[in-house]
Amino acid sequence: MRKGFIILLAIFICCAVGAVSVYAGGDKEKEQKAAPEAAEKAVEKAKTGKPFDGVTLRIFANSHEPMLKANKWSVDVVKEKFGITLLMDEAPYGTQYEKATSAFVAGTGQYDIIVAAHQWTGGWTEAGYLEPLDPFIKADPDFDPSIYVQKAYNINSTFSGKQVGLPFNMEGRLMFYRKDIFDQEGLKVPTTINEWMNVLEYFEKNKSKFPDDFYGACYMYGAEQGAAYPFEQYWGLFDWDSANTTNGFWDENFQNIMDVDLLAESFQFWQDVKDYFPSGVETFNLPEAYQFYVDGKTAMTEVWPLTLYGMLLDPANEEIRKNTGVANIGYGRAFSGGWAICMVSTCKNKDAAWEYIKYMTSAENDLFFFREFGKGPSVKATYADPSLKDKYGEWLKNQSEAIAAAVSCGKIATMSEFYGGDFWKIAGQTMNGHLSAREGAEMMVKEMDGILERAGYKQQ
Repeated sequence: MRKGFIILLAIFICCAVGAVSVYAGGDKEKEQKAAPEAAEKAVEKAKTGKPFDGVTLRIFANSHEPMLKANKWSVDVVKEKFGITLLMDEAPYGTQYEKATSAFVAGTGQYDIIVAAHQWTGGWTEAGYLEPLDPFIKADPDFDPSIYVQKAYNINSTFSGKQVGLPFNMEGRLMFYRKDIFDQEGLKVPTTINEWMNVLEYFEKNKSKFPDDFYGACYMYGAEQGAAYPFEQYWGLFDWDSANTTNGFWDENFQNIMDVDLLAESFQFWQDVKDYFPSGVETFNLPEAYQFYVDGKTAMTEVWPLTLYGMLLDPANEEIRKNTGVANIGYGRAFSGGWAICMVSTCKNKDAAWEYIKYMTSAENDLFFFREFGKGPSVKATYADPSLKDKYGEWLKNQSEAIAAAVSCGKIATMSEFYGGDFWKIAGQTMNGHLSAREGAEMMVKEMDGILERAGYKQQ
């Protein structure tokens, strides 16, 4: 009996070993078949010089025209250069943040790369939606961060010591003025708030010398952009030696240091000068201000410059362009704005995404995108490039100076509440006179307490 059992067990083991061998052999056969196929693909990629042939990346671009033109240009180029198929979604500033955040929260992996305003990156980084680029930077011997304007590299692209993007667009707001009209009227380009006010008063007193629809200045009072002006004036009045601060809103310990008196003074000023501007100016945001200037209806405006640069380079606007000067804003310290290209943490092809981001923010493309599309330069060499001197010399010089002096509102995790929440709404209502300057200032200071508290910084 025992002998029979041993024989049966031996037969069973032999069968099991055979089965395993057949199974393993099948796997080995598959591996042997797959290996040449993978090798062939690798060889083919090497031959074509397209290391990411077959990879698809989905980018969420912003509709700001100079940046959007650059992203659209890249679709065919990265397909040819890297083999990457780029699928693009786009949205304007006013809706991109909400749409992107909804996609991130859903966790569907809808986007691999995003063009992001710097103030959005803090909250997105804390929530784990953006992929830190530090490991890619460390592992890439060809990447040189020193090519970028330091302010662009830091403000646009970092949060809590992490590099979460590379700088794609850098701007400081500038004043545009009609050199021919200023010369004709013997006016000085304003460099102080009193001089700026004198220009407005001059045109108001001399309306009869100009067409009925012409105004000395056109500034924005719309909900999206208008409130920047009183804050720029506030920064001009603020005592920067009174605290260790980069924005006049909070100090190095993230304690609210907003000066309610200076804030009320600044907003009162903009309530008072509203009558100098065109009727309906409370609806004016960037498109309306750009067009008003290009149509020759004003002698002076202040806007984010790069889209207006592009409009002035249109041959149809050649006469206005020749007579356009640019200068610092004249009454305070300019707003700083910046954008980065970031990798989304759910991206499945991170090496490809890194190559795309690095390529789009390279020195070569920074120059090309400014020259061809008017996108804000972030690379030092672009500002000094001799090929741009004749066409852009004055503009680039002033833009470089504006960026150096401009103030960034900051980048804490709740910064989206500053721009997209009650704080900015209160500022807009105050600027347009729906709240008294004092009441609005006090409400903004209180709201700033909440923004800082919700970011985790308990106020004393």
